[in-house]
Amino acid sequence: MGKTIRLLGEPAIIDADGQSQPVRGHQAWALLARAVLARAPIDRRGLAAELFPETADPLGSLRWCLASLRKALNAAECLNGDPLKCSFGPDIEVDVLRLDSDDFDVEQAGQLLGKIEPRCSAEFSTWLLVERERIAGIIEARIRQEVIRAMAIEDHSRAVRLAELGVRRNPYDEGAHILLVKSLALAGRYEAALQQVEASEASFLAELGERPSAALRSAARRNVASAPSGISPKAFVRSLVQSGLAALSAGASDAGIDCLRRAMRDAEKIGDLNLAATAAFELGSALVHAVRGYDDEGSILLRQAIELARRVGNAGIASTGFRELGYVEALAGRRPSAAAYLTQAMETAEGSEALAGVHGVIAFNLVDWGRVDEGLDHYMRSLEHARSAGNRRREIWSLGLGGWGQLAADRLEEADRWLGDCLALVEEQRWVSFRPWPVAVLSESHTRQGVSPRELRPALEEAFALSCQLGDPCWEGTVARALALTYDAEGAWSEAISWLGEAGRRAARDNDSYSALRVEILANQAEIGRRHDMHEAADAIGREWLALAARTHRDSHVARAAAFIARV
Repeated sequence: MGKTIRLLGEPAIIDADGQSQPVRGHQAWALLARAVLARAPIDRRGLAAELFPETADPLGSLRWCLASLRKALNAAECLNGDPLKCSFGPDIEVDVLRLDSDDFDVEQAGQLLGKIEPRCSAEFSTWLLVERERIAGIIEARIRQEVIRAMAIEDHSRAVRLAELGVRRNPYDEGAHILLVKSLALAGRYEAALQQVEASEASFLAELGERPSAALRSAARRNVASAPSGISPKAFVRSLVQSGLAALSAGASDAGIDCLRRAMRDAEKIGDLNLAATAAFELGSALVHAVRGYDDEGSILLRQAIELARRVGNAGIASTGFRELGYVEALAGRRPSAAAYLTQAMETAEGSEALAGVHGVIAFNLVDWGRVDEGLDHYMRSLEHARSAGNRRREIWSLGLGGWGQLAADRLEEADRWLGDCLALVEEQRWVSFRPWPVAVLSESHTRQGVSPRELRPALEEAFALSCQLGDPCWEGTVARALALTYDAEGAWSEAISWLGEAGRRAARDNDSYSALRVEILANQAEIGRRHDMHEAADAIGREWLALAARTHRDSHVARAAAFIARV
């Protein structure tokens, strides 16, 4: 074993014998972190200015720090050149570069540079904030993935231990509490699960002024009712699945979810793994798509469905389960873990129906990641497969979300065409509940093109009313933001700020909110505030914008927000 550079938690350089090598000064650790995480070699003069803004000889200080790091590493060949290159040998391992390794120990990973707050420039402070948020997001996503997988393979002690870690890292993330409660319940520790629910509710109420959603208490539930006698158990489970799906299709989500819960439990009782995989998948998908705030429990069930499907060789359920997990992760902004799930989905996807879905979710993740051209290419593939399979709803989804991607690429005419086609299909298919999204995105495109705001608002107001009737926080936030942009376009900044505040409150109402939309709302709030001399508020919102963009891997927004803070 060689040397290890530890940058997550209290920084250290550990030699082959497990001894920590001395490194003096916070600036040396700041330098090492900056060099290791740089996406390209860094110019020495710029680096010295970042790290030593108050020093008479910044380049001399930089040389001294580099020499001390090389001495601690006992490696004269690394951290040389101008621009500076790390050039670590194979015997030097850096923890922060192993975040996606299978054997990376998430339980030992702390904050980047621990509690060190180097006295550097404002530029470095912004860089450190971004990297801390980005890395924290990756680690928390890894913890979440491993908790869900541990529950799926019934490694309950590991699931509980990791879920407790997730709560400690992010004590006001409802999703982390749901995973802990569910892991306790699956381990048979029902009293502990209920005690955790009560403790979480009390903590949220004391600190945030409101209780967590009903999803938290639902995660502690015991098994639901058993199947009646008199008919074949397998036939009864199949009928429960069909009844549940029919109820969901009719909008009776509570009845549908209850049927699917019973179907899964009874399939497990009779030992039919294929039927259990089907019921778990349908229940998990329903919790993700049909009930707001239940993405965490839905993800657990989807992972269980995948493990069951693998055992019986059902590649279709496994692929679709990975696709749905990828969608949940992309919605929350956990993009690397979304990409990993979607890669697994693509490996086993067969036929145009399945490929249309996987390409669509890959596109959704890539566009919000800032890889817009790649994302639009996948939307095109999704549309081709959806049309080949005759799946109109998948075509509508990819046209509507793809229109958002065209807007991100500033291809306004193309966005108008995609969204117009989307709305025509929405009317043809009578998919009324999807209508608010293309109406809002098309309005934003038209606003950018100078269409009169007063012409746009009647359709938006109708879409907002429909969104409220549907009770969909994402649609409500999207349309409220689009309304704000129309007011901003005509200089009515007070109304614009009011509608953006409404958009932000509604978009964040549930714990499984669309993270990319929340970033867009914060960006609009900050930029409108700055234009109207609300500098203190704009600076505070700008920092929130930067932190959320970094944590959710909205790379183009990270650059915009950092530049915004520098201007303010």
